[in-house]
Amino acid sequence: MDRKAIAILVVAFGLALGLQPVAKMLFPTKPVPPGATNGAPRVLNGTNIPAASLSAPGSQATVPSLNNVQPLAPATTAPATPAGPEKTAVLANKASRWIISSHGGGIRNVELLEYQAFTGRIAKGRSNTPVLLNAPGLPPVLSLRNGAAIEGDGEYQIRQVDASTVTAEKTLPNGLHIVREYRLTTNEHLLHAVVRLENRTANVLSLPAVEWSTGAATLMNSHDKGDMLAVDWFNGSKTYQTLGWVPTPGLLCIPSNPKVDYKSREDDGSIVWASVQNQFFTLVTIPDRTAKEFTAVRTLLAAPGADSMRADPGQNPQPVAVVSSFKQDGANVAPGKSLDYGFTVYAGPKEYFGLSRLQPSLDLNMEYGIFGFFAKPLLLGMNFLHNSVKLPYGWCIVVITLFIKILFWPLTAVSTRSMKRMAELGPQLQAIRDKYKDDPKRLNEKTLLFMRESGYNPVAGCLPMIVQIPVFIGFFTMLRSAIELRGASFLWCPDLAAADTLFVIPGLGFVPLLGVPGLGLPFNLMPLFYVGTALWQTHLTPASPQMDPAQQKIMRWMPLMFLALFYNYSAGLTLYWTVQNLLSILQTKLTTTKPSDPAPATPTTLRQARR
Repeated sequence: MDRKAIAILVVAFGLALGLQPVAKMLFPTKPVPPGATNGAPRVLNGTNIPAASLSAPGSQATVPSLNNVQPLAPATTAPATPAGPEKTAVLANKASRWIISSHGGGIRNVELLEYQAFTGRIAKGRSNTPVLLNAPGLPPVLSLRNGAAIEGDGEYQIRQVDASTVTAEKTLPNGLHIVREYRLTTNEHLLHAVVRLENRTANVLSLPAVEWSTGAATLMNSHDKGDMLAVDWFNGSKTYQTLGWVPTPGLLCIPSNPKVDYKSREDDGSIVWASVQNQFFTLVTIPDRTAKEFTAVRTLLAAPGADSMRADPGQNPQPVAVVSSFKQDGANVAPGKSLDYGFTVYAGPKEYFGLSRLQPSLDLNMEYGIFGFFAKPLLLGMNFLHNSVKLPYGWCIVVITLFIKILFWPLTAVSTRSMKRMAELGPQLQAIRDKYKDDPKRLNEKTLLFMRESGYNPVAGCLPMIVQIPVFIGFFTMLRSAIELRGASFLWCPDLAAADTLFVIPGLGFVPLLGVPGLGLPFNLMPLFYVGTALWQTHLTPASPQMDPAQQKIMRWMPLMFLALFYNYSAGLTLYWTVQNLLSILQTKLTTTKPSDPAPATPTTLRQARR
């Protein structure tokens, strides 16, 4: 590759960086209007959830169709629209505050009292307000998305029974009486709910299928871009997760088209639980009887005004939420009987051990995927070092990275020695390439023969690195969503779960991928350390003799391209990569400075190539 080709690559990379802002101007995101099988009862493991019931045992009954059946409105009726002023009641413990609304009778918001909201990109913007789940203005959790079909105007009478119980009731003109009971449990992040539909008429009431709101995935603060908003649901054996609700840089940094809606298929199975989540917090709805047909809709929220954007240009100019729901079957209810729907709602942090103790499948909210086999023990080790050894989380990351490097030291040493041996054989391989450059088939045969005769195995350089990849990705996945790192400081980093912005350079907000339009270029020190150590490592790593000099130079300076991709990653991740690079540099120096094994006799293949 000549200098002209290198220049073309550099220009192409620069154009790729500029494609994102150009594409946003030419193809702006189209606005979306603000949105729009029964199984055996189950309990959560390890919790003491009261069997809340508003009636005597045996009062719930469904009967087949009779002659005097009185059908209610079709199930496709739109959500109820209460006209009266909203009234609320609060259930609270030391960890959570659940606000029950008279509009729809559902859980309007949940405040997590143990977690403070951040007003900005970093923990320096910590506020005195708690984290809020299910933002105001969105459908309350357990409200009916087809509410007008069952509950009329959706206006409930709220009553505070005691400190741990709230009820919401209403009676329809057709004689259907609805009672909702919300009760705190012994777990401070759980709420148990029962919705009872009582038939107080002399006729059989035919209740349509009900569509329950399961909450909305919302942004953590005004600076959150929403790239980790997700909705999940579990069918007893498999988790279905949907991402991609906000525009993100796709191929060549061209923004992707965000999802607008999602609907589960009939053959996906019944719904055991459904959740909405952001990077660190989740809201899970668990029906007592399995549900069906999970749906999610991307909803645009009110954008910050011009004055607000001028005061804080780093805000998300178009906040979004993902509103979800699932359905349960209706039934015919005989006179004097009722139909009960029970739920358990979890609202809290995506904390692995807390979720797994409630129910084993709930830990799937951590989004570890296939790398959970490695991510879970790494999280366990990090928490052990912090809780038992009393190390700050930053030093826990350093110690675990060191442990992983020591564990894989023999494999990495094999790979490094293999690369060193490959570099030593470079001149001989070049001689073979020069002789058979016009005959690719013969060149390949002679190269393989030469490697066999010289005792060099190219797999020895690749296989050790491949074995380590799942562990490194598992550590990366764990650090990305670990609630433990939120607000944890280390050296100059106030929050290991966010970029370590020290200050902002004004006037450079136009820089693609790095700058914040209207604000400037954040100065993040940890990514600079990461790229510096990565450059140091690539210059120490023996180059493959099969590359021409120009390609070798590109590979050595490749980490500069990663700066644009990783610049705004969390400090915890870049700390891990930096320490990993430093340890790799140490190992490379120790391995490559050892005396090489005696060179073997010149292979027959090479003697033939020199003739």
